[in-house]
Parts: sequence; structure tokens; C-alpha cells
Amino acid sequence: MVRGAPIVVESVCPCRSVADCWGQPKVIRSAACNPTLAPSHNRGMEFRLVYEGPLPAQGARSEHKWAIRRALHPQLAELWRQHPALQRAERWLTYPPREGETSVVVERSGVHFVPLVTSRLSLYAEVAVLLFRNQPRGAVLSEGGDVDNRLKTLIDGLRLPHGKQEIRDESTGGALPSPFYCLLEDDSLVTKASLESEQMLRPGRPEDVLAIISVAVKKYQVTHDNLGL
Repeated sequence: MVRGAPIVVESVCPCRSVADCWGQPKVIRSAACNPTLAPSHNRGMEFRLVYEGPLPAQGARSEHKWAIRRALHPQLAELWRQHPALQRAERWLTYPPREGETSVVVERSGVHFVPLVTSRLSLYAEVAVLLFRNQPRGAVLSEGGDVDNRLKTLIDGLRLPHGKQEIRDESTGGALPSPFYCLLEDDSLVTKASLESEQMLRPGRPEDVLAIISVAVKKYQVTHDNLGL
């Protein structure tokens, strides 16, 4: 298959987060313009996550973000179990944290969320998405709204839910596992996002996608806690 044209999203404007910049002039727009999140040459952790399911171009709702979170939770849980650096960091999963220790656990509405990329560990993320969709390959620039909305919804599904209302929105999906593993504490910790579009060569609904999400986790400051990552 011939690759579609990529869109690259980088930290080049004063917007607070990825979500603030959707719909702005292409091809380059902000991912998170915190000046302390300067890219480094540190390779950090690299891995891939896979999401297959609905990702509508228009009218995305909280349920679509939760579908992404639920699909990625077991993959991230397995990453915490298998990655050597994370195996040695069980103290990060202690809640409440021991005195003098760092914990990444965030408690919201009785659920313990575990984000991997968190400011508590001085980490940020770069994300590259290969998106298979039921539309002709390419057309990224001419269908910019389609791509913008899908990428925004996908990145929203990588972060922790915001507040009690977003958690209540998932009440119909059954009890949430606790701990619940997420990639991001907040989407402002994404400093670069790129997307390639491919055609899904099988029958399916227009909103169905296969997203292969490549993640690079990096440090914006070396600390005792993140030294092994």
C-alpha cells in the first residue's frame, strides 16, 4: 500500500494543549507549548498501542473516548507488568504514597487511575498514529476536519477523564477496573503528534478505524524517579 500524506503537530504556538489547536491552519500546530517541555535527545521508552473500533469524524461523544480507554487499559497494564523499568517501580503504584515517595496514582470518584506519562515523573510523550479508515488513502489535507476530529478524539482517549462528570458518563459501560491504566495524565504532555492515513481494505462502517499508536516517552528533566526510564 502507498502511504498517505502525513500531518505533523508540534509545539510551535502559545496554546495550552493539543485540544486548543484543532482547526487552526495546517500543517503545523501546537501540541503543548509549555517551554519546559523542550525535546531532548534521550530516546526514552518506545512502544505501540492498538485501537480498533469506532472513531467518528463528527459528533464524537464521551462513550467513544471511553471505548479507547477501555481498549488500551489491558495493553498498558501488560506494559507495566513486562517493562523492566516499570517492574522496578512498584512504589509508584502505591496509594496513598508512602512518605517521601512518588506515586503516579490519581484517585477520581473512587477509581485509581494510573497514567504512565505524568508531570510527577517529569515525563512527556510524542505520538505517531497510523490510521486505517474506510475512506480512500491520503486526502489528509483536503479532509482536514475529518482527520483533526479523529486525532483529537483519539488523544482525548489517551488521557485521564476530566472530573466526575466524565466518569459518570461511563456508568453504562459497567464497573471500571481499579487500578485503571491510561497513557497520559493530561493531553498537555503530548509535545508532538503525527498522523498517517491509510485505506482499510475490508468492509466496515465509515466510523470504524484501526489505529496503531507509536509512543515515545521522554524526560524533560532527569530526576531520581525517572532515571531508569
